[in-house]
Amino acid sequence: MEKRILLIWVLTLCFSCSPDSATEQLPEIKEAFSVTLTPSVTEVTVDIPFEVKVQSNEAIFEITRILENSTQSVSSLMPGTGLDEQTLNLHFQFGYIRNEDVKLEFTSISGKKTTKTLNFNVTRGNAVKVIGFRINSFYNMNGTWDEEYAEDDPNRLADIIFSLSKLKNIHFSKATVDMRLWYLSPIYPNQQQLEWDLSQEELYISDRSIIEFGIGDDDGNGIGQDLARSSQELSIRLTDYRDTKPTEINLSNEEYGYDVSLQLEWL
Repeated sequence: MEKRILLIWVLTLCFSCSPDSATEQLPEIKEAFSVTLTPSVTEVTVDIPFEVKVQSNEAIFEITRILENSTQSVSSLMPGTGLDEQTLNLHFQFGYIRNEDVKLEFTSISGKKTTKTLNFNVTRGNAVKVIGFRINSFYNMNGTWDEEYAEDDPNRLADIIFSLSKLKNIHFSKATVDMRLWYLSPIYPNQQQLEWDLSQEELYISDRSIIEFGIGDDDGNGIGQDLARSSQELSIRLTDYRDTKPTEINLSNEEYGYDVSLQLEWL
């Protein structure tokens, strides 16, 4: 009799617990934030811009490009809202023949984050190679540029420096390009050198682009004088030479007194 009463008590206890157990809910599983990146090209070549289309399973509030020593970002104007469709087409352009990594961090409107890295093998394509530069003459060549020195002192001569610039994408969120420094030479004191072999510098530029260059007298501490005496950079539109493909292009101006030559290697 005692065993039968005990069994009834155990069964009663079990049944009384069952309804509560059935009403217990499993924890909600949140969907992971995922982003897919699709480049518009299969081959990336020097200086040729291309796009990367961004798709995600949740609206994106912010995109950050993580560079070696800095970052670039674009975000929605209003908290809780996503970037528009146009902004989700990212713009890239690479100026050197090498492997390039693009590291991007995405933040959803709910605050979730994910990071994606794309790797591109940049090839030459139809790019022109700059292999040499020569200053044939400039205003007051062999004259005094540093007046603190005597007329027979070689230190009075110009301390030559030159630069090359080309078009470069400014920010991955826009297709805008602007002229940016591409190559800056060492300083050559007292006109010691006026011609340079640049064939080992790996300077490639699209045959549809523009080269701008400057020549100067370096006085130190970022101060100098323009040997071309012009507020405008000297420039060459390579697209004007695509048919003839000259190995040397000369620019001169009698009014400003400069004469320079650029040596090129075309495909």
